[in-house]
Amino acid sequence: QAQTAARTAAAEASGLPESAVQIHTTFAGGGFGRRLRQDFVIEAVQLSKAVGAPVQVLWTREDDMQHDFYRPVNCTQLRAALDARGFPRAWFQRIAGPRTALRGVTVPYAIDNVRVEQVDEDPGVPVGPWRSVGASQNGFTIECFIDELAHAAGQDPLAYRLALLKQAPRHRAALQLAADKAGWSKKLPAGHGRGIAVYESFAGWVAHVVEVQVVRGVIRVKRVVSAVDCGLAVNPAGVLAQTESSITFALTAALKGEITIGDGRVVQGNFNDQPLLRIDEMPPIEVHLVPSREPPGGVGEPGVPPIAPALANAVFAATGQRLRRLPLRLDKS
Repeated sequence: QAQTAARTAAAEASGLPESAVQIHTTFAGGGFGRRLRQDFVIEAVQLSKAVGAPVQVLWTREDDMQHDFYRPVNCTQLRAALDARGFPRAWFQRIAGPRTALRGVTVPYAIDNVRVEQVDEDPGVPVGPWRSVGASQNGFTIECFIDELAHAAGQDPLAYRLALLKQAPRHRAALQLAADKAGWSKKLPAGHGRGIAVYESFAGWVAHVVEVQVVRGVIRVKRVVSAVDCGLAVNPAGVLAQTESSITFALTAALKGEITIGDGRVVQGNFNDQPLLRIDEMPPIEVHLVPSREPPGGVGEPGVPPIAPALANAVFAATGQRLRRLPLRLDKS
């Protein structure tokens, strides 16, 4: 993923000049930020030096999962002061976590007074980039909180957002398109819910509408409708594919993704205790592009941040339970 850094690491570990190191890139899927770290390169060089011969180092899935640089843990406190109409006049957000937690903090809503603080907390385990980096967590907290404010004001979550986004036309356009295509105003049966969220990251504006059904405490995602503004879509099919993969990735993380530490080590090691979303759990996905002549923006990551909040907001609409912790788990008591 970072060939120049890999060459530098190999040179330092071997004692050779960089000019003597040649990197052959393996075409083996995305690195997702993990391969920006060069520990696996250094390990291979050290083993080769130890045995005095070329080596090929393969990690098992357990090696990979238990020696990762993990998504940073994050805890956020949010407060707001509402005016007589129920709209926020002041917004306070305090984030506890590594400094990367501040990456991707965007509060697009028209609020007169906004204060964002960060408390640097060492999580005690190695951390690194995760698809959409800090935007994945900040998108969750901001879009869930604005939904709570809408309900506190007795207003429709879509209309509430649109009223606060008059100076953010690209947010508005994505939000309105997703809502229109999803049939936002249509009633759903009992036990079903519809949630919405919009977020900008990496110069890409994405809105998701998620529909869920909750059966005996189990969350079933029934439909995802997305609107993407990535500027001029040079390759529309590529935008659709990236958005669909972002949704799949983010749904798995929101519903199942959890790493725990026990006895000083990572507990999870394979798909039996770190499951992925199965094909029979995947909802139909609709992706719509916002027409634009703006310069091309990102598409590989912006689809991730709005999924978790749209899903959590849908669960609230179905059950009345607010879920403020990931992965999302209903109180079945």
